[in-house]
Amino acid sequence: ISRRIIVRTIKRTQQNMNSRILQAFQRELTCPICMNYFIDPVTIDCGHSFCRPCFYLNWQDFPILTQCFECIKTTQHRNLKTNIRLKKMASLARKASLWLFLSSEEQMCGIHRETKKMFCEVDKSLLCLLCSSSQEHRDHRHCPIEWAAEEYRENLLKKMQSLWEKACENHRNLNMETTRTRYWKGFGDILHRSESVLLHMPQPLNLELSAGPITGLRDRLNQFR
Repeated sequence: ISRRIIVRTIKRTQQNMNSRILQAFQRELTCPICMNYFIDPVTIDCGHSFCRPCFYLNWQDFPILTQCFECIKTTQHRNLKTNIRLKKMASLARKASLWLFLSSEEQMCGIHRETKKMFCEVDKSLLCLLCSSSQEHRDHRHCPIEWAAEEYRENLLKKMQSLWEKACENHRNLNMETTRTRYWKGFGDILHRSESVLLHMPQPLNLELSAGPITGLRDRLNQFR
């Protein structure tokens, strides 16, 4: 076997190993729900992580206790905190992926043959630097693509956080209302039994005095039935 073949084989093996390592690295930084790089990842009790928006969307009906999407273990998820290290690693991977995307032939400006690096907020389109300063786009607001992507992500996170807090508040209010309704129903049952006892007493004591307040309270309790 010639030395050239051996060197070529070694290089191919190294490339395959690097590719497998890269794929494994990408899997660790990928949300199992949306299958994209993590956005503001949160790690729940069982150790699995998800994008905060994905987590909110999938568990909005069960804001206190539910099963993990990965391992099906029951978990509590109050006061979710961002996994800072995972967020930084996912951000680096996202920037590298964006760089590869912008470097592709498809993202070259067909007019000036330059990479499209700017985002036009009016037309919602990607432009090269020369196109962004052209007469057509001169008066539009532009920003680097990575800035625009980060701004949209932050706005999404703020909206999702607000919706999640409202969902938790509604859940707490619903529990309080359910408990209050159950209490009044139980109290109403006691009241009805007390009235029954009074009515069957051999010598009731001045029913006119007790009938007024009891009847009024009974009418109020009937609203919960």
